[in-house]
Amino acid sequence: MKLSDILLLILLAAIWGSSFIFMRATAEHFGPIVLIAIRVTIATLCLFGFLLQKKRLQEFIKHWKSLFIIGLLNSALPFIFLAYASLSLNAGVVSILNAITPIFSALVAHLWLKDKLNQLQLIGMLIAISGVTFLVWDKVSWNAISWLPIIAGIMATLTYGIAANSTKKYLKEVSTMTATAGSLFFASLFLLFLSLFFLPDFSAIPTLSWSYAIILGVLCTAFAYLLFFKLIHNIGPAKATSVTFIIPIFSFIWAYLLLGETVSLRMWLATAIILLGTGLVTGVIHPPRVRI
Repeated sequence: MKLSDILLLILLAAIWGSSFIFMRATAEHFGPIVLIAIRVTIATLCLFGFLLQKKRLQEFIKHWKSLFIIGLLNSALPFIFLAYASLSLNAGVVSILNAITPIFSALVAHLWLKDKLNQLQLIGMLIAISGVTFLVWDKVSWNAISWLPIIAGIMATLTYGIAANSTKKYLKEVSTMTATAGSLFFASLFLLFLSLFFLPDFSAIPTLSWSYAIILGVLCTAFAYLLFFKLIHNIGPAKATSVTFIIPIFSFIWAYLLLGETVSLRMWLATAIILLGTGLVTGVIHPPRVRI
C-alpha cells in the first residue's frame, strides 16, 4: 500500500470518527430523524450531479427499486439508529458499537448468501460479542429502557450488514458512484417525508448545531464517500473497509478534544477485544501456523 493511500485511509477514519461527535452534539436539538434527514439530503445534493451523467442516469432508472432498498438499509435506518443511540451514549461508545459492522456482514452473508464461515471466524464472532458485552455491561440496568440505545447501535450495524450483502447480490453490475448517489437520493426522500412528523422548533436550534449538521452532510457523508471510492479504486474493497478498525481511535480523540468525554480503560479494552474478533472474522488477522 502506498503512503498516499495510507494517508487517505487515516483521513477517512478521522472524518468518519468525527461524525459520531457531531451526532452526539446535535441529535438532541434536531431529534434523530430530522438530523439524519438534513445530513442525507445535503449529501445527496452534493453527489446528485454524478447521477446526471448519461450512463449513470440509465443505471439509476434501471435499478431504482434496488437502490431504494439499499438507501433505506445503508443510510436512512442505520443513521437514525446511530443518532438515537447518540442521545444517551457518548460518542466513543457508539463508534465502538459501529466497529462490529463487519461481523454482521459476515453473518448475513453466511445465513443468506451461504458464504461459509470457518472455525476461526466463528471464534472471532464470539470474541467480538464478548467485547460488546464487556463494553456495555456497566451502562445498563435490568430494565428495557436502558437497553434501547445499545440495541439501536447494534441494529445500525445489522442493517449495514444486510445492506452490504444486498448491494453484492443486487447491484453487482452497478457503478459504485451510482449505487451511492442513487441510494442516498431515495434515502433522503424517505427521511424528508418521515421528518414531517417529528419537526422540532427550528428557531430554538443553536447556530453551532446547524453548522455541525451541515458538516455531517458535506464532510462526513458526501466527501467521505468520495474518499472511500478512491480508496476502493486504489487498494480494493477489502483493504478499504479496514478503515473500520481505525475509526474508534479517532472518535475517542475527537470526543475528548471537542466534547470533553472521558475515554475509560474499559473502552480501550473493549475496542481491542472487538477489533481482535473482527480481524479474525474478516481475515485481516491470521494466526501463525505452527509446523510440527
